[in-house]
Amino acid sequence: MSFLTSILAFGIVLGMIVLVHEFGHYMAARLMGVRVEVFSFGFGKRLFGKKVGETDFRLSLIPLGGFVKMSGEEDYDQEPQNLKPYDFLAKNRGQKIFILIMGPVMNLVMAFVIFTIINITGVQIEKYKLEPPVIGYVLKDSPAEKAGILAGDKILKIDGREIDTWQNLDLMIGSSPNETLRVIFERNGKQKGTDLDVKAVTKYHLGDAGLYWEHRTMITTVGEDSPAFNAGMKEDDIILAIDQKPVTYFDIPDVIAANTGNELMFRVKRDDKIVEMPITPREEEVDGKKRGMIGVGMQLYTPSMEKHYGVWDAMIKSKDDIGNLTFYIFTAFKKMIVGKISAKQLSGPIEIAKFSQRAMERGPSNLFMLIAFISLQLGIVNLLPIPALDGGHLLIYSIETIIRKDFSARVKTILLNTGFFILISLMIFVVLNDVAKLLPNGWGSFWPF
Repeated sequence: MSFLTSILAFGIVLGMIVLVHEFGHYMAARLMGVRVEVFSFGFGKRLFGKKVGETDFRLSLIPLGGFVKMSGEEDYDQEPQNLKPYDFLAKNRGQKIFILIMGPVMNLVMAFVIFTIINITGVQIEKYKLEPPVIGYVLKDSPAEKAGILAGDKILKIDGREIDTWQNLDLMIGSSPNETLRVIFERNGKQKGTDLDVKAVTKYHLGDAGLYWEHRTMITTVGEDSPAFNAGMKEDDIILAIDQKPVTYFDIPDVIAANTGNELMFRVKRDDKIVEMPITPREEEVDGKKRGMIGVGMQLYTPSMEKHYGVWDAMIKSKDDIGNLTFYIFTAFKKMIVGKISAKQLSGPIEIAKFSQRAMERGPSNLFMLIAFISLQLGIVNLLPIPALDGGHLLIYSIETIIRKDFSARVKTILLNTGFFILISLMIFVVLNDVAKLLPNGWGSFWPF
């Protein structure tokens, strides 16, 4: 059932993105008087479809994209006088560029529309993400601690880029694994600077520096006859302070462990009330070591809210979100090219299917947010100057416009075949990369010797 759900979710996500992209090419071609012979979802062998007018709308064997085939678009060796009026190559360069660019543009428009609708209908967000990036806790032995950053410091800039919210801070650090970032922060009204060596974590090679907001602690379970149970602590209580001192989720285990036999005054939030209760940790053996315990299960608590925007504010917010995401996408490409981050961060169809399933299980808002994000990435990637992508064709026609001369049929064929080889190689890599993430030793599992 989980596999079928993944396939369904993947089909919805990829289907909407591909159809919007190819529809952009299709409509632009028709507006420019170009005959569209094939509108395909997927590549390879035609499975089934229906011909409407001059266009064969079809579903093909490999559902990893799609294409629109226009009349005469690859007849580079054809003499201009032999081209038909409805052929792609019979159109002027401005018309060709318009047709090519409308696919990526439709993906960007799709992302903008989805973000705007979600911002209007209400987006669930952790409250702290919108707050200024004041550090609540620095993990012991983390890059941040080694860089001299302390709780209470306010992050101002990273590598010259202004950081005004926790959301921007998380994005900046998360997209900079194995990098040294120049951090400017404020402490006691004075600006200071330091170099932060971000480490890579998880199989996705995300950046982590050990910086956290002042996350509180929610009680998930209370053991019977435990110190917490006897003091009246309940599930869903949120611990605010111990002995009048505010404590984060990361502090609490050490505070309790270090106070065996000592009475501690816990201040907790229960619904809308503040309750105080004395609890004395008792000594218990955990993993062969004796330490103070109160008999509860705990999880990180981060308050969230549903934020609604008016139409105009939602559009501005969407524009800003797309601008920020575009910056991080281009930054990631740049870092990948120069070897600062690993290409293992790329995700292919297997990973997208997993993300799609999780998003669908969490509700329509999450699913459409994922669609918008991938649509944005697809629109940007397609504009890259790689032959066989829209950006490669755009580059060729733009150069031809500048030099006022067409490349020869042979040169265009070589460029497009080279681009196609690069594209296929990249697709094979991302699929193998997805498989490697599922194996115990990653890429090493392919070569066990």
